[in-house]
This record gives sequence, C-alpha cells and structure tokens, in this order.
Amino acid sequence: MKILLVLDNLSSSCGANVGIVYELARTWVERGHEVYCLTRKDRFHDIDQQKAGLLHMVWSFDVTEDDILNNVTKSDKWIHLSATGKAIFELTHPVFLQKMIDKKFCESSEIRNEYRKQIEKLFKERSFDAAVAVTEPFYIADALASAKVDTDKYVIMMDPYTNNPSTTDRTRKKKLAREQHVFESARKVFTLDFVGNDMNYLSEELLGKRVNFCVPKVKKCGAGRSDDGATVVDSEKIDFVYVGQLYEDIRNPELMLKIFTRLPDNYILHFYGGGCEQIVDKYKEILGDRLVIHGWVSSDESALAQQNAHILINMNNSIKNMLPSKLIEYINTGKPILNICQIQDCPSIPYIQKYPMAVNIMPMDNDNNIVTAMISDRDLETMAMEVQAFTENYQGKIVEHDVIENIYSDCISENVADMMLEEMQK
Repeated sequence: MKILLVLDNLSSSCGANVGIVYELARTWVERGHEVYCLTRKDRFHDIDQQKAGLLHMVWSFDVTEDDILNNVTKSDKWIHLSATGKAIFELTHPVFLQKMIDKKFCESSEIRNEYRKQIEKLFKERSFDAAVAVTEPFYIADALASAKVDTDKYVIMMDPYTNNPSTTDRTRKKKLAREQHVFESARKVFTLDFVGNDMNYLSEELLGKRVNFCVPKVKKCGAGRSDDGATVVDSEKIDFVYVGQLYEDIRNPELMLKIFTRLPDNYILHFYGGGCEQIVDKYKEILGDRLVIHGWVSSDESALAQQNAHILINMNNSIKNMLPSKLIEYINTGKPILNICQIQDCPSIPYIQKYPMAVNIMPMDNDNNIVTAMISDRDLETMAMEVQAFTENYQGKIVEHDVIENIYSDCISENVADMMLEEMQK
C-alpha cells in the first residue's frame, strides 16, 4: 500500500501522538508498504531528518501563524506575565491578536485551510491507497475530510474533541458537527480505547466506523529497553522521576507535591518537562534540594532519567478520556510506578492494575472533582504512608520484559500497526 500520513509536525519534539504514529509507520515500512508524510514546519518545528529518513518522502509547508504566536507564547516572559499584561500586549499587537482569535475561536482556520489545499495539491501530482490524518490538532482530520481527493480516508484519533474538557456549551454544537463530518468522510477512525469508549454522542452508524486500540508504546525485548537488572539503590537517596507536561486545569501537580512534603528527607523528586511554573516554584521553596527541576530535555535524556530512577511517577489528568501516554513508556521500563489519580474513573487504572509493581494513589473521599486545597491532613498522611510503604517494598526492583510483553501484548506497537493495516486492507 501507498499510505500518506498527514501530521501536525515531524520534528524531534513532535509530541506523543506523532511519536506513536511514527513507530506505527516504522512497522508498515518493515512490512513492505510505502509510507509518505505531509506536514507543516515553523521555526520551532524543523523536520527531524532521522524520522524523515525512514519514510519514502516528506512534503512540508511553512506556517507563519505559529511562528507569530510561538515567538511570544513560548517565551518565559509570556509564561510568567499576568492576565492583565497579556491582555495589554494583545490589544497593542493587532496581528498577534488576530492570530490568537483565529486559533482560539476559529480553531486555526488559516492552517486548516492550508492543509486542505496542500492535500489536494499533492493528490493532483501523486496517487495514494490511503490517507491517514493524525490528531491532535483536530483540524488536520477536518482538513482531510474536506479535501476533494479520490482515496480511502482514515483518522488516528488520540485525544477527545467534542468531549474535550475545553469544550464549552457554546462551542459543543459546532465541534460535534465537525466531528460528525470527519467520521462521515472516513472509512475508519482509529481511536485510543478511553477516547473511543466515551463517544456515545455519535450515532450507531458513525460508531460503526470506530476501531479502538491501546496505547502502543510497549517495545519488544531488545527494542529500546535495557534489561541490565535492578536499579542500584543508594540508601542515602531515593530518586522519584516525573516526565511530562503539567497543566493547572487538567494535570495539576499540587497533590503530588503536597504528598512529598510528608515524605522522608531522602526522597528526591525530579521534574523533567514544564508547565505550572508558579505552583512548582512555590513548592521548590518548601522542598528545597528535594525538588530538582530539570526543565525540557531531549528524548534521550528523558529515557536515561527513567532508566536511572528508583520510582517513576505518573501524574494523571482530572478527566476520564485523556491519558498521559508517558505511562506506557514507564511500563516499558519495568520500573516501579507511583500512579497518582485525581478522579476515581481514571483511564490509567485498567492499564496499571495489570502491572506487577504499581500503586494507585488518590484521596479516599475522591468525588471525581478534586480540589487539592480541600484535601484533609489525615488524607494526605494516609497517601504519604502508602507511598512510603510501596517505596520500601519495591525500590530497586524491576519487572522482566517478557512478563510485560505477555501482559501488554495489545500495547506492542507492531501488533497495533498490524491491526490497523488489516483494517485498511479489508
């Protein structure tokens, strides 16, 4: 088959969704299929030549909208600027304001329309057996759905859209219409299990196009994992590692940080990533050297940090249809996992319950709407005791990889890639 992937970007910092699809594409190429890619680029997302080298060909186009926005919004000054300061800046910079309005209220219509044009232009020059749009952002799937091309269309959907927590009552009707449009135009829509299971707002006919899959990040033995045995434990220090993005609204770190204020002094928390800077800075003053902030690092540095950790921390979202894909990376390491849940029906629980060395930590009076400030001292003390007991029991141990492969066979990238190929070839 000749498969065209339509991606948000193909940079070295491409994000979890594109990274997952890249691994699927690797399997498709190994199976003898031709995989092509259409993507955008801007000054923050140059094409990763190593990734591009795997594919048969990559076409890219420039996006000025993201350059204009990212030059400002990715700066430390903007991140720490007050809401009033941001409003003043927007009002005094009309081009920036126009781009912000387009992104927030029109879902980046300029980029969506450019994607549609680029898809149609490419199909005039070449033919493909299948075109696969990868979300997020959702406008990529919308662009493929609107493109007038003669091929089977597919979508790989790894984040909720209509049921996204950012959806308001005002925007829900418009989002639902777009999602229905995407489903109607697609032959199949591949959805992560916890996303696809939360789509009861769609008709039975459209749900018939849905194909659920598990997060495909478990690697086969010898493929990106070292099995040199258990971690050597320094009795003077126990390193806990968190890797990922933090968000005040859906992945707030305050519960995790409050728990650490109740843990022994030799428990060291390492943060790799970014977000929630004000909260993290507040607890840096409290925890001092026990909180080490590394910031954003390369994927290789991230992998090394996980390999050297005594305990890995998975900080979950406060919504039921989004899962940090980093959890499956953690599982792949075989290390002990501290799984911090903010809601009772957390989508991580079905994954983590099967893992031999993990513990779920959540407030006892959890009502699916945690307000961290209202958690009682007794509840915090109970959670801290659970963490300490788990750490003392499992620190330095490792789960053999053949055990992981057996438990999580539906999360092995090659198996998921083969399932998708089978669906596309029917």
